[in-house]
Amino acid sequence: MADVANLLIIDEDCAYRRTLATGLTQYGHVVSDVSLHAAGRVLADLTCHTHQRPDVVLIDPFLPTVDGLLLLRLVCLGSRRPVMLHTADGAEEQVLQALRGGADGYLPKPAQPAVLDAKIGALLRRVPAAPPPAPCVVGALRVDVAERRVSLDGVPVAVTRREFDLLACLAEHPGRVVSRAVLRTRLGPGGTTSTNGIDVLVHRLRAKLGEPAARVRYLHTVRGKGVSLHATDRAGEHHRT
Repeated sequence: MADVANLLIIDEDCAYRRTLATGLTQYGHVVSDVSLHAAGRVLADLTCHTHQRPDVVLIDPFLPTVDGLLLLRLVCLGSRRPVMLHTADGAEEQVLQALRGGADGYLPKPAQPAVLDAKIGALLRRVPAAPPPAPCVVGALRVDVAERRVSLDGVPVAVTRREFDLLACLAEHPGRVVSRAVLRTRLGPGGTTSTNGIDVLVHRLRAKLGEPAARVRYLHTVRGKGVSLHATDRAGEHHRT
């Protein structure tokens, strides 16, 4: 078994990528998966923010309606982590161009999760580990992504795995609205990731942070847009730093 890794699967075949996600999760990996057409939004997230970048990206970039080689180069630039080409459709010349264009490895489809797990381990052994992200401090709230700990006014706050994953995603973008679509993608398989599911997680976190609905201090929902993590004072005014 490879070391536990944070994986991103980019593939237009929803059934296949979900099968991979389920299989790789059983090996201990944390997996997010998106379609090719949703990859642009995720790439923008990767390019602008360094926290929680995937350790390895698995991608099948070849579609008639997509410039696969351009997408691959963008993924390589955005993730700054190993990228494995995983496709059944690429001609030999396309595969060679992909490897020359930045892909760190190639594994044809279909592949068993055990084989992918071994390949992931081999890739990670060749690449220095990414430095752990610094804790995010917003007002009196501290979110330590590396240690998966939350504290408020120095007091630990007990949260579930999915509550923490949601909070960690918001902590990567303090002060910025993160869309529910991005949150659903980042939370990945393994639980309710509908819009209502996101709202339930936000409600639970607010309760644990002692936030009454009428006087939200940290977790702010923006109708039609998403959720933002930023601090306001007791009277509702924004803190300035």
